[in-house]
Amino acid sequence: MTAEVSIFEQVAAPAPRYLMRLALIEKMLDAMPRPPSKFLEIGPGMGDVSIYVAKRFPQSTGTLLDFSEESSNVLRERIRGLERLSLAVGDFMEYAVRGSYDLVIACEVMEHIEDDRAAFAKIASVLSPDGCLICSVPAFMSKWQLVDQYAGHHRRYERREVVEKLAASGLSMDRLWCYGFPITGLTYFIRQAHYRGRLRKFSGTMEQATKRSGVERPLAGVFRRLRLDRLLRPFFWVQYLARDTDLGDGFIVLARRG
Repeated sequence: MTAEVSIFEQVAAPAPRYLMRLALIEKMLDAMPRPPSKFLEIGPGMGDVSIYVAKRFPQSTGTLLDFSEESSNVLRERIRGLERLSLAVGDFMEYAVRGSYDLVIACEVMEHIEDDRAAFAKIASVLSPDGCLICSVPAFMSKWQLVDQYAGHHRRYERREVVEKLAASGLSMDRLWCYGFPITGLTYFIRQAHYRGRLRKFSGTMEQATKRSGVERPLAGVFRRLRLDRLLRPFFWVQYLARDTDLGDGFIVLARRG
């Protein structure tokens, strides 16, 4: 059973690249073999995706797992009153997962984990048979940017690398789409200038950068007033047409446990 809702209805902090990613995540959920009855989101940021999944699939229950206390405080407020969503605080690699899930979501998470092979393997181990992973990662080391340094990334991913690491963990590739085109190219120099300024003011550890990246949205108010999701609709269409190219700067994956 599904409900007619939009992924853009509850976005707390819209930004161009983020909205481009959400547009394809919505389509990835369309491609799942069945609605999830139980799902887990790792590193949910401000909770937009989990809230959408819970509203779209009214029979589902979800767990949001984050190791940042600041993110957790935001999430507690955002899911208050949504009884089918629960919050767990901890590091996924150390967290004792109980039971299995029909869907695991990990958006912009794997690049923060040094041993990502172990992380993919653990994800596979908590998926139910034929369960799905929806995962997004920044793409192409040749497109390394100041935001990668600022956010505490260990890497950007190549297409072959994603396929190989998923296969090694026992997950089979269903879809591998590139996202961001053409918006990320058009906004590249603006983003570089923005993060150059922010890097001058921050000199924390990679862990601190990771914890901050989930909730730091300095331009959120401006973007909400602009209703960027409406302005970007033509770009969502262009991005979808280019999803199988390497023109963007991020990947979104739908994989299954065989």
